[in-house]
Amino acid sequence: MATLDNGNSMNYLAILKALLEEAGGKQARLAEMLGVNQSSVSRWLKGGTIDVVSRDKITELAQQLDIINFTDAPVSVDKNSIPEIDVTGGLGGGGLVALESTARNGITFAKEVVRDHWRIPDWALSRMGVKASSIAAFPVQGDSMEPTLDDGDIVFIDTRHRVPSPPGVYALADEFGGVVVKRLDVVSKPSDDVVVVKVSSDNPRHPERELTLDEITIIGRFIGRFTT
Repeated sequence: MATLDNGNSMNYLAILKALLEEAGGKQARLAEMLGVNQSSVSRWLKGGTIDVVSRDKITELAQQLDIINFTDAPVSVDKNSIPEIDVTGGLGGGGLVALESTARNGITFAKEVVRDHWRIPDWALSRMGVKASSIAAFPVQGDSMEPTLDDGDIVFIDTRHRVPSPPGVYALADEFGGVVVKRLDVVSKPSDDVVVVKVSSDNPRHPERELTLDEITIIGRFIGRFTT
């Protein structure tokens, strides 16, 4: 049996190959074990993109079969790597844990809520005018931001940008310790004593709210997405 040490960032292709070995080398059997189509398994084994939900299935099965060993050993991460945050990682524990939060450097998240890492090419970072160290990634859950963002998309946010100006799409900490992505627009006047922000979804089936700036916690401004 192949055993992998995943650390903070998992090589899903290596895990899939180990799972395929457990399935007797049969892709159809592995697809059945994962509850997916065989065509998906075939595509992944050729290096195709694995969506967030399927990655969770792969990880869970690998744990059940003792293919993955979780350790506390530090993992070397590329300086341009971008952490993907598990939006359920902070549930019941006071929310997502930020180790450092400054306007200049953005937010650094505790390792226990980092589920994986991404790398964006230097030319793309330059075009967006942001450094990788200031970016975090989150999976989108639900349909509230359709058609702009779909369920399962990975959104990238600039964690240095934590005021709702200019208006746009931002990631917010919700009251349950998770993360939601909403459109923010300041609706109060500059002369008003209290800053009021309209919090809305792009899907018209979801109601909008008006909250004071003190009532919301902005994690960062949306700068891009990865979609399958």
